[in-house]
Amino acid sequence: MSTPTLEELEKLARQLPEKIPYLKLLILFGSRATGKTHAQSDWDFAVLFNEEERKIHIKDNNWGWFEVPLILGKTFGIAPEKIDVVELNNSSWLVAHFIARDGILLYEKDPGGYEYFRSTSLRPESEMKKFRQEQRQLIEMALKKWGL
Repeated sequence: MSTPTLEELEKLARQLPEKIPYLKLLILFGSRATGKTHAQSDWDFAVLFNEEERKIHIKDNNWGWFEVPLILGKTFGIAPEKIDVVELNNSSWLVAHFIARDGILLYEKDPGGYEYFRSTSLRPESEMKKFRQEQRQLIEMALKKWGL
């Protein structure tokens, strides 16, 4: 399988509504979005679902909970085992922040949905600095506790 370009991904993503009708957003993130890839780089996709539509869609198919990586792989020509999917409906604020900061929109069901996600997920630098300081303090306390 050849590596699809960003333009090819964006074009192919237009097929997704008929395959994943509950999909609201699809965002490429990680090394493929930042351009820092290597030979073993996987494909990181973030998805936002309409949960009610998703439950209806997979009601009689329990395997439906696992169909998205397979559908993305088939649509984009990427081996499914090279695909990681983060569900924004269930992700932490920290993961959502980095996806909003570095991600590339591939599909948006409703105009403005991606900008709304970004505006509610991006944290100010002052908040991120405070978070890093708190994490550093927790690590230092743990190291002291262990005598290191």
